[in-house]
Amino acid sequence: MAFRTWVKLLGAAFGAAALVGAGQLGLAYGLGILNFTRVVDATARDQWTAQLGWVAWFALTAAAAGGLAGRTRLPLTAGAGTRMIGAIAAGVGAAAIVPLTMQPARSAEIAGVNAVFVIGSCALIGAAGGIFAAYAALGRSVSHWSLVTLSGAVWLVALTSVAPSLRSGETLPPVRLGVLDADFVPDSLIERAALFTMPVLALLSGLVIGLAARRRGLSTTAIALAGLPGPALLTVAYLIAGPGATRFQEVPYYGAMTAAGAGVFGSVIAAMLRRGPASDQPGSPLDPEPTADRPPLPQRDAQPDSAIAQAGGGPLPGTGAAQAITGRASVAARSTVAARAAVAAQRPEHELKPSDTGVITMPPFDGFTPPSQQQRPARPDNPDGEIADWVSGLGR
Repeated sequence: MAFRTWVKLLGAAFGAAALVGAGQLGLAYGLGILNFTRVVDATARDQWTAQLGWVAWFALTAAAAGGLAGRTRLPLTAGAGTRMIGAIAAGVGAAAIVPLTMQPARSAEIAGVNAVFVIGSCALIGAAGGIFAAYAALGRSVSHWSLVTLSGAVWLVALTSVAPSLRSGETLPPVRLGVLDADFVPDSLIERAALFTMPVLALLSGLVIGLAARRRGLSTTAIALAGLPGPALLTVAYLIAGPGATRFQEVPYYGAMTAAGAGVFGSVIAAMLRRGPASDQPGSPLDPEPTADRPPLPQRDAQPDSAIAQAGGGPLPGTGAAQAITGRASVAARSTVAARAAVAAQRPEHELKPSDTGVITMPPFDGFTPPSQQQRPARPDNPDGEIADWVSGLGR
């Protein structure tokens, strides 16, 4: 691959990942979702754990965004090695948020925790895991649809949780990743919804993306796995942050553990749905349109009719005589035989031929008995007697 192509690919992946990671981090700081400069006592340590989940998810999505940007610079002939190099560049760009999180964490006081080391480690692990997300985004499948859809849904839930406090000017409550922590929702409902919000979002996105992949005519395996990448980022982010010590973090943690499976389940449903009756109507194509992954099948040229098929259009010679013998001939065939018999009756007897009457005698077929064992007609020993019998027969 040319040097300029390499530079464009690596530059796009690295730059987009760094920009998206820093942009999400700044937006979370500005909205109050992240706050590392406060003192957290032992009873509120799960609020610190919840922020670690956000940091890990920012690194993962930043690397995936770098893969999406590098996908536009990827040559059509690029192989798995080229995509992996672009994914590594995206992961390095996502690691740019590591110092951006470690610096404000220096003023945080967490009981029994080295805040700077822990938050830097979460960001770095998230960037390393984002390499696989970037590799999936660099592929030519529909994985990037799932990444974009789930990222947008998570940010929509977060903005919905933050909006009431921005309007009233009150203190923002802790906002967890993938959980609707809005003031207008009762606390009892929030605790129940924290377990189902991420799985429901993953299931719906997997179903929609699976249907879109099926419409494109992709393989069954590609359709079934179309809903995995986006929910998998939520699962990995909560795995990096940990389950916490109270139900505040445990409930969404277990919900995130089922998000990846729910996304795959939705896309599997899309792959298993029966096709509509429109595909069975005449004139509609039964096979999908050829794509880069599925080339068109070879077609045979039209073959001319064989000599036997062409000869089958009319009656074979001799069928009129056979029909006359069996008695199943048509009227025209019977009249032909009668005309031949009338002409033959006017000929002398010694000029008659078996074909004149349409009757040809054939000896019986005995192809299973050896010729040496076949019975031959007895021949009289006295040829004169045979001539005499023949002569006497004429006199009768």
